[in-house]
Amino acid sequence: MAYEEKTLSSQIVYEGPVFRVRKHIVNTVDGGESVRDIVEHSGGAIMVAVSPDGKVLMEKQYRKSLECEMLELPAGKADPGENPETTASRELAEETGYIAGDVRHLVSFYPTCGYSNEYLHIYICRDLTAGEKHLDRDECIDLKWFEADELVDLIMKGEIKDSKTIIGILFARQSGEI
Repeated sequence: MAYEEKTLSSQIVYEGPVFRVRKHIVNTVDGGESVRDIVEHSGGAIMVAVSPDGKVLMEKQYRKSLECEMLELPAGKADPGENPETTASRELAEETGYIAGDVRHLVSFYPTCGYSNEYLHIYICRDLTAGEKHLDRDECIDLKWFEADELVDLIMKGEIKDSKTIIGILFARQSGEI
C-alpha cells in the first residue's frame, strides 16, 4: 500500500492568471518532513473537432515555454466552477469560430500528476457550424484541417509533441471516432 503523506502546513507562494503554486510541508514515510510544490489549475477541455468528411481541426500557435510553434488540438482552460463540456463548447467557438452541434466526452486524464492537480477532458465535436473567432487580444492561432491518418503519422514521427493532442488523436482513433 502507498504511504499517504499528511500535510503539516500549506501556503500559496504564487498566484497568476492561469494557475497558482501552493507549498506544502508534508510528513514522509521515513518520519521526516519534505516540501511539495503543487501547481493548482482549474482544468480544461480539449476538442477533437471533426468535419463531415472526417478531417480534424488543428491549431498552430507559438508557445513561449518552448520557444517554438506547436501543432495542437484546440483546447482551453476552464473558468472556475465551469462544467468541462461547457468549457469545450466555449473554447472551440472562441478559438476556432466553430459551434459544435454534437459534443461528446471521450476521456479525462491528469497530464502531470507529479506536481499539478490539473485535470483535462477530451471531447469529440461534430456537426460543426462555422462562425467568427473571438480570440483573446494576445492570442494568435492558425487553423488547419488534417486527415486522421496524417495526424497519426505526425505523432509516430515525433512531429506532434503535445501530450493532450497525442492522447486526443490516438484515443479518438483507437475508439473509432476518427
